[in-house]
Amino acid sequence: MTSLTLAGAAAANNNGGHLSEPTDGYGQAPAVGSNDTPKHLPYMRRQSVAGEQWISRVREHSGPIYLRIVSALEAGLSSGELLAGQRLPSQRSLAKHLQIDLTTVTRAFEEGRKRGLIEARGPHGSFVAPPKASFEQRVDLSMNVPPVPDCAHFSALLRRTAAAVLARSDANNLMTYHLGGGNATDRHAASRWLKPMLGDVEDSQLILTEGAQVAISAVIVSLGSRGRKILCDQHVYPGLLQASTALQSELVPVEGDEYGMRPDSLVQRARESGSTIVYLNPTLQNPTALTMPYQRRVDIARVLRQECIVAIEDDPYWHFESTQPQAISSMAPQSVYYISTLSKMISPGLRTAFMRCPSAEQADKVMSTLRGTRQMGHPLISALASQVLLDGSAYELMERVKEEAHERVRMAGYLLPPSLLIRAGGLHAWCSIPQPWSEETLVRSAHLQGLSIAPSSAFRQSKSGQGMAMRLSLGLANSRRQLEEALSKIDKLLLDSTGSTLPRFIR
Repeated sequence: MTSLTLAGAAAANNNGGHLSEPTDGYGQAPAVGSNDTPKHLPYMRRQSVAGEQWISRVREHSGPIYLRIVSALEAGLSSGELLAGQRLPSQRSLAKHLQIDLTTVTRAFEEGRKRGLIEARGPHGSFVAPPKASFEQRVDLSMNVPPVPDCAHFSALLRRTAAAVLARSDANNLMTYHLGGGNATDRHAASRWLKPMLGDVEDSQLILTEGAQVAISAVIVSLGSRGRKILCDQHVYPGLLQASTALQSELVPVEGDEYGMRPDSLVQRARESGSTIVYLNPTLQNPTALTMPYQRRVDIARVLRQECIVAIEDDPYWHFESTQPQAISSMAPQSVYYISTLSKMISPGLRTAFMRCPSAEQADKVMSTLRGTRQMGHPLISALASQVLLDGSAYELMERVKEEAHERVRMAGYLLPPSLLIRAGGLHAWCSIPQPWSEETLVRSAHLQGLSIAPSSAFRQSKSGQGMAMRLSLGLANSRRQLEEALSKIDKLLLDSTGSTLPRFIR
């Protein structure tokens, strides 16, 4: 690839309109000191030229070409292949090299300038920009966190709660060892929280833990399932993936349909694998936002009883679901460990989960496992959680969170077109990823737009197959306006019809 620069054109004028030597393929004039160099150039410091290795990265991924070029620039900077101050190829020569339209390269360079990757110096060309301090806040759409509808109100609530706990408790007692699992006050608060889902619960069957992931791991170990197979949906809560890896347990995906996990497939996979434990997330499932209807829950409960399968029913989003579905645990109480948490409804900072075990004996086994791994929970956090539940402030805050979350789900419904949005509810939206995008390319392109997203591969043990999709978490954006801007960027990025397609050989 060759091109003429201003310096090259000057040399041509000094040589009868012809160049005695070709340019270097990046629009660079011949080296200083050559016969074709105007006499004033020896006094100018010649910029170093960017190598070609970064260009090869354009061929590695799918998606709109202009964003592939921008991604290649960013990757080159990260790897050290590109250095600040290096001159980039001319737009025309790069277009010729990649066999694409000049307008596509122009758009890529413009996007690179917006992102602070490229510095344009007029007739001298485009250069790798020096690093700049950035104060722009990244919008995290990758983590399910409840929105804080009124920060001032929440701060005041936290201060009042902490003051009440310290006023009514012995400070020394809060700072010493406890048996764990919650005291009588904690269990009373837990019973009140679980009553809408399960009705009255025996204190002897209740356990408090520091979040759902701790509870899930403790159940798996207490059942002797460490190193054994666990049945689950095809896409699952990442905490289960981490727990299964740590416990050396294999996850066995069970086929589902538009109503959730299929009972016949559960029977088949259980018999094939020999597994006797299944993980269920039946309400606003993470990540697909699917809620299992009543009849499917009845059928799953029947399978649990008939096949002697024990279930972990992880139900953190139940309060977001307007239909208030009946818990599977209430249909098969002797077969199900039911887990609910404050992390998704109030705040992850409270880090408190409540678990109802099938029996007092099973609760003792889980408690023994918990004591063997972490001795006890955090007394101060447990006291704060119990206080907000018993004085009613948790339910007031929960209603505010639900109202805000509902508005954000509604925003996702009208900002994301049906061709992308599969389902939305609770704190997240489940979206398809259209061709020619790949999950990896989309994650990187979204990063360039200041967004973090969670691809479907983050929710399954096998990183291949299962189609392409992503979860967009709606709660962590600071405001509805920030969320609206983020979702609009996603929409524009995915449905950009102006991105042309690279030739087949460089896909």
